[in-house]
Amino acid sequence: MNRRLRSLHRSMGVTVALFVLMLAITGVMLNHTIELKLDQRYLSWNWLLEHYGIDSVQADAVYLLDQKVVSQFDDQIFIDAIPVTHVSSPLLGGVNLEDLMVLATNDALLLLTPEGEFIERMGETAGIPPKIQNIGLFHGEPVLQTREGLWRSDFMLDKWELISLQGVGWSVPQPMPESIEQELANYFHGKGVTVERVILDFHNGRILGNLGIWLLDLFGVLLVLLSLTGLWIWSRRA
Repeated sequence: MNRRLRSLHRSMGVTVALFVLMLAITGVMLNHTIELKLDQRYLSWNWLLEHYGIDSVQADAVYLLDQKVVSQFDDQIFIDAIPVTHVSSPLLGGVNLEDLMVLATNDALLLLTPEGEFIERMGETAGIPPKIQNIGLFHGEPVLQTREGLWRSDFMLDKWELISLQGVGWSVPQPMPESIEQELANYFHGKGVTVERVILDFHNGRILGNLGIWLLDLFGVLLVLLSLTGLWIWSRRA
């Protein structure tokens, strides 16, 4: 019995020693975060970014207008990787009109400069047809598809007529270019994951999610058992 208990005690001792060593090393590093500048150093390994869920960004909608990438994230509209305005409705498309970039939501048109600077929002009070479903071009003129039919205007966007057309070049969603996706990832998530956060997650076990928390509990139980078996062996020798 004593031989088996000593063998179990040694096995638990080795396991707990490794655990305590990890806690000690990470604890000392966290205690000197400022001196080591752990909160200013970043890790950008792909597997680590994927683990933290910040390896990529997922836009709600993406449209390509000539050389510009227009995207929507929640209520924010981006031109390339620059935020330009907020909207309360989904982005449905966009077209270029001479010196204007026109974006459509279901209840308004957003006017921007060719460089992507926001100008104004035009809604139903400005004569824009309601219940917009898409926007396109027909021989260079803007066309809106609504629940009531097709409406066409000129570059002034102040008068709209209900028409029947074929061959409209509708705005359609596009995949996000990788270069812009990386810029947006930097915008939303910064340079990566700080060394401090990674060390802290190792220290508290959260680097493995819920499994890490359970492992910490297991090591705690092993530490208690190690203490009890050590006391038992010592008492028998005494």
